[in-house]
Amino acid sequence: MKTSIILYALLIAGISSAYAQISWTEHLIDGTFSGAISIDVGDLDGDSDIDVIGAAYNSGEVAWWENDGNENFTKHTLVTGFAGVIFVSVGDIDGDSDTDIIGASNATGRVLLWLNNGSQIFSPDTIATAFQGAHSVYMIDLDSDDDMDIVGAAYTIDAIHWWNNDGEDNFSEHSVTDAFDGAWTAFPADIDGDGDIDIAGAAREADEVCWFENDGSENFTAHVIDSNFDGAHIVITSDLDGDDAMDLIATARHANEIAWYENDGEENFTKHTITDDYAWPTFVYPCDIDDDSDTDIVSAGYSANDVSWWENDGSQNFTKRTISSSCIGAIPVTATDIDGDSDLDVAAAAYDLNDVIWYESNATGIEHGSTGHIRGDIMGASILTSMQQLDHLDVYTIFDASGRVTGKDALRPGTYFIQADGRFIGKVVVVR
Repeated sequence: MKTSIILYALLIAGISSAYAQISWTEHLIDGTFSGAISIDVGDLDGDSDIDVIGAAYNSGEVAWWENDGNENFTKHTLVTGFAGVIFVSVGDIDGDSDTDIIGASNATGRVLLWLNNGSQIFSPDTIATAFQGAHSVYMIDLDSDDDMDIVGAAYTIDAIHWWNNDGEDNFSEHSVTDAFDGAWTAFPADIDGDGDIDIAGAAREADEVCWFENDGSENFTAHVIDSNFDGAHIVITSDLDGDDAMDLIATARHANEIAWYENDGEENFTKHTITDDYAWPTFVYPCDIDDDSDTDIVSAGYSANDVSWWENDGSQNFTKRTISSSCIGAIPVTATDIDGDSDLDVAAAAYDLNDVIWYESNATGIEHGSTGHIRGDIMGASILTSMQQLDHLDVYTIFDASGRVTGKDALRPGTYFIQADGRFIGKVVVVR
């Protein structure tokens, strides 16, 4: 097992931003998943490692890949012939402390739920049969009654609906809107900070990014944020600027644009374009890739054949860092610590290659108890478990997180920076 530790990347005076230049190693999970179009991640088998869940549009397949703890993945198929399956996501919908799966079919309008019995035997349950043009489906406790409901968007019928769970996994359908032209994404979050769940929406035909305000009794009022976001595709929420107000991040298929909408705390939103030159951006996922306590963004571009992360400098200026430029037909992307080494890896799928992939971050990577040397060319963080790992450096200086010089014998658990030959060569995290 690799050391589990939260790393706090603190940029201090005199330390180069080169520490954010993380490199990536590509690992193929499955190369025969025909029309790989959606993925999610979670611990499906309760063994404390990260498994991967996916949907394959061409084969109508939903499957999950079991991680053995050493990132060897075994495929388990839930269903084939689920025609036009386009989206999957995970959550514990029945409150039994295991991970269930929900999926939607764009072609048939069906929404299916697979309940995990705790031993990874999944029982299918039909949620909807006529949600025509279904795309996104997410689990969330929308009505604050301590059980998980479902929120979905349907392109053909211009709808955002939610399904109320009565606590016994019986679901009743309710409309948020049936006039959201080309509804593609409905992402649930508390956007106005009033303790209930609102919904962020993207409509491809209307070119709109909206949010739907929940009054606390699941009556929703639409607020248009952007009505000229050409081919609005995906929208997701995050406090991107760290001001305790929920911002939105969205992609525009036709405009080739990724943008974020800054919430001033009163739900007045200001648009900031991150890029307008990213061919057919699909999914985005906010996370702190470089562990510097601000929120970066991971992205996929279908026509760009690209998976990248966008480095936030702390003032919401974003720099593109390419993870892969050969993910042909990249659609879904997400980030989590797949290999348990305390940095964020990236999972993605290439629709045109039929590939499900994960990209291993090098931000940390020395195994617990290792006596290997800290490399002179390392740009990310390394776990230091033995002082012998510094013995190959003839002359070096150690700085603590405040920029003060410290000695090897004084090191305690924490984050430090090493300078040798007049340059900073690495960030290390002492764990023992």
